[in-house]
Amino acid sequence: MGLLVRVNSVFPALLAAAVASAGAANFIQIGSSAEYAPLQGKGHIPEEAPLTQDKLYGGTKAAGSVLLRTVAAEVGLRACVLRLFNIYGPGEKAHRLFPSLLGRLSRGERVPLSAGSQVRDFLYVDDACLAIARMIRALPEGLPVAGVYNLASGRAVSVREFALAIADAMGADRQLLAFGELAMRPDDLPYIVADTRRLDDLIGPAASSTIAMAVKSTLEQSGGAG
Repeated sequence: MGLLVRVNSVFPALLAAAVASAGAANFIQIGSSAEYAPLQGKGHIPEEAPLTQDKLYGGTKAAGSVLLRTVAAEVGLRACVLRLFNIYGPGEKAHRLFPSLLGRLSRGERVPLSAGSQVRDFLYVDDACLAIARMIRALPEGLPVAGVYNLASGRAVSVREFALAIADAMGADRQLLAFGELAMRPDDLPYIVADTRRLDDLIGPAASSTIAMAVKSTLEQSGGAG
């Protein structure tokens, strides 16, 4: 727990102070949608939404964002926080949804899944990186970038829709997707989708890749998922 607090909550502020003392004028912190408290209903989450206080990871990330911005204001550093939502693509741990789907479907294996009713905001990792690069370029141009931004697609896609789109992109049999075979996790929130208007207005929409494009790119980079 101590390491998590130091890395997520304290280190960003210390790093910001250090780079400011070295003459830097701008700072970008990569945050997380886990910083937000659960939202009631199906609304898109704005940057002003309440922050979580009862989840260790999300709470430490949220504390880090708050402390960073406080220190940045004190030392004259222009800082922004980009809160990432459901990023997927190459480099994910094998147990996560996207790589597990690619791996099992490429081998013709059944994929045990929940009912898939959870709605998420999926963004391909290449799109996320390009958006971060656009934000970096915006900093020296003097745009008003200080603050918090949701880095996401802003699109509501169920896990079921996501899995079906991946199967279709691979030409795999949809019957391999065993929806309902796994129970929902108690902490699996039904709806997590970002309000992305603030970032869209600044640098344009982050999402440009379809799920099919993401599947093709990932398989090409990995040489196949089997």
